[in-house]
Amino acid sequence: MRVLWIVNMVFPAVAEKIGRASSASGGWLLDLARGVSEASDVELGVMTYYSGNTFQQVEADGITHFLFPGGGKRLLYDNPKTVEDCKKAVSIFQPDLIHIHGTEYAPGYAMLQACPEIPTVLTIQGILRRISEEYYGGLSLGQILKMSSARDLLKLKIPFFYKRLYKMNAKREEKVLKSVKYVTGRTDWDKSTMLSVNPDLKYFRCNYNLRDAFYESEKWSPDTMQRHTIMTGAALYSLKGLHILMQALAIVKQKYPDVHLFVPGGSAQNGRIVNPPSYIRYIERMMHEHDLDKNVTFTGKIPPEEVAAHLRTANVCVVPSAIEGASATLCEAMMVGTPSVCAYRGGMTDLLTDKVNGFTYDFPEYPQLALRIMELFEDDALAKSFSEKTIALANTRHDRDRNPREMVEVYKEVLYGKS
Repeated sequence: MRVLWIVNMVFPAVAEKIGRASSASGGWLLDLARGVSEASDVELGVMTYYSGNTFQQVEADGITHFLFPGGGKRLLYDNPKTVEDCKKAVSIFQPDLIHIHGTEYAPGYAMLQACPEIPTVLTIQGILRRISEEYYGGLSLGQILKMSSARDLLKLKIPFFYKRLYKMNAKREEKVLKSVKYVTGRTDWDKSTMLSVNPDLKYFRCNYNLRDAFYESEKWSPDTMQRHTIMTGAALYSLKGLHILMQALAIVKQKYPDVHLFVPGGSAQNGRIVNPPSYIRYIERMMHEHDLDKNVTFTGKIPPEEVAAHLRTANVCVVPSAIEGASATLCEAMMVGTPSVCAYRGGMTDLLTDKVNGFTYDFPEYPQLALRIMELFEDDALAKSFSEKTIALANTRHDRDRNPREMVEVYKEVLYGKS
């Protein structure tokens, strides 16, 4: 069985061979590729775009990689040549099945146009229509425009234009969902949002693996954590809800003046984002207004080992996003065992059960978020109970041997009608 993946990143082993940079994200995809390619009855190929000028075919770790020139522009925007690139990859590799990872990039739709006769599986990574609807994270258009400078407007680097881009790409996403028969997802939210577009889809629930560091990490313990510290995920735009967390942090600080929040992502120096976008400048004004300048550290992009270390020593992990499919930050925190609080939004409602293995809260209700954070600060027995339950659940959900096998079984059912 020959399976061709369409992805949005250059795998690290390939990047090293050709002397190019690889994406820092997508670790779950690498582990899935490893497991699928090791299956005795699967030959795996991977197609993507990179920043080079020529087509390259590269073998790495038993996988055939097809690298087409054009980089980010070819990933984001429709181009007639992308259809021809898809036909070229198919002509060389001769796949029995195509697996598109994500609806947010153009090559997936191009492949459906190029080879509609080949059975295709789509894995959802985020519903663009829902992301575009929630992109402001509850902020008004007036607030969005007020936080943006004239320079931001000239460069089209404000949330208003990013929201428009998501909305535009959501139209292509709808065409993709209406063109495929088989989809995989990780949560009931994935399932419901996809079936709302195409009720005839065949849905397979497939869990994914995490990055190596989170399997190898020591587990969270109240004996080794740093009191009154909070870890969150990358939150450089309004959808991620950092403004909600800042309002909660201001309340927490009234009782715990030493509270400290760590925010990963972006490029940072001395605990602050370098050349911050308009949203982060808005966050910095909030920090100054609430006297939080010494209570927040922006770490910049950090490797998985450092993320795991922060989670292991944090008192609490908070994921305040306005929408998430299956939050990687929350899944990683649960694997490490960090007591967690998340907004009751999207797929996170499947990952964490309120007052059973963590806390959830209504997204805009920052006083409730503050209360949940302080309850975990104050009750080590509750925090430890949450930690033990999330570790057990995460070990089952992210079983790195079983999950790739289940994906191969999906391929067999699509091709041969059996599982």
